[in-house]
Amino acid sequence: MAVYRIVRDKVVSEADFQAHGQDIAESLGGLDAETETKTPFNPIGFGLPLTVMIRHVYTGCFPESGFFSGGDGDVAVVSGVKDFDVFAASARALNLIAKNQKAGAHLHGPSAFSEGTTLVTYSPAVLAKSITLTVELAVATFPAAFVASVASAFSSLAGLPILMPYAGYLLGAGQLVKIGGDLGHSLLDKPVFSVTEPLNFNLPGAEPARADFRVLSKGLLQADRYDYVDGKGLIDRASRRPYDGAEPYIVISLDGAADKRLEKFAPTVASAEILQRFFQMKDNQQAVIESFVEGMRLVSDLKYRDQAVGLQAEIAAAEEGSPERKELEKRLVAVAKNISNLTLKPPGK
Repeated sequence: MAVYRIVRDKVVSEADFQAHGQDIAESLGGLDAETETKTPFNPIGFGLPLTVMIRHVYTGCFPESGFFSGGDGDVAVVSGVKDFDVFAASARALNLIAKNQKAGAHLHGPSAFSEGTTLVTYSPAVLAKSITLTVELAVATFPAAFVASVASAFSSLAGLPILMPYAGYLLGAGQLVKIGGDLGHSLLDKPVFSVTEPLNFNLPGAEPARADFRVLSKGLLQADRYDYVDGKGLIDRASRRPYDGAEPYIVISLDGAADKRLEKFAPTVASAEILQRFFQMKDNQQAVIESFVEGMRLVSDLKYRDQAVGLQAEIAAAEEGSPERKELEKRLVAVAKNISNLTLKPPGK
């Protein structure tokens, strides 16, 4: 897998960025510089909010054309995240199904995700040392009724993806739905493209993640040939034409802005992890589980409150002004941000 960074719209390989990132950035006006017409990124880091979004999908050689295929197909964008601290939960999520696509399709912006979501993960305050992201493309012919039901679910989710706790199950809009086995396996077990990217925040010896764009690809692109233009993808610097090669790529963004609308994401991921173990239903049955999700949210809050109470005791015992006390106070602030119920927040937080 290859990862590319974007510095002032220039595509740079991960290796070059790690070795010469500061020099490259300074030659282009600074690592954190932004043009007047662009909204700047908010910093990310341990104890800060994190939003990861899909900004652009290029399908490359998929859907494949052949003797038995006309070259058209439905493309599903699937994402996953691990680990979410308290529950160490992981779950795959359905972000989008784009009907009747040809090879070389570009999926981006509100039109592509009008019946889906760009969100990969959200945390009100990162506590994990490292988070692993996965983004995949699956190609199949999905029944119109299934696509319609997915679109309806997205309209009720306020920007959250539809979680897939297990093959054949979808979790969203307060309901758990069991779909046909073939559909579940098409989404979960047969990706034509899959990339994984670790994000390090407090991992000793590792470079901390920065708020920026990243290009994820399985193959090797000639990075120095391309610029990134938001809404258009990778653009050849010489011809100014979009990249149209066989290799798919996905662009994600990492940002540190808080968004209260997304605070149900982590409890819902935890719910999906537990549901994977317990629910067994027949095809096309569904169960209302809103109370279950709210219960998991409460359990999450209580676990973070227990952490906060313990930290307050450690802070009280630590020497005033010491580095240890400052580190404990920093962690307490981060833990408190993960408590959504105001009643359960520690005093003064």
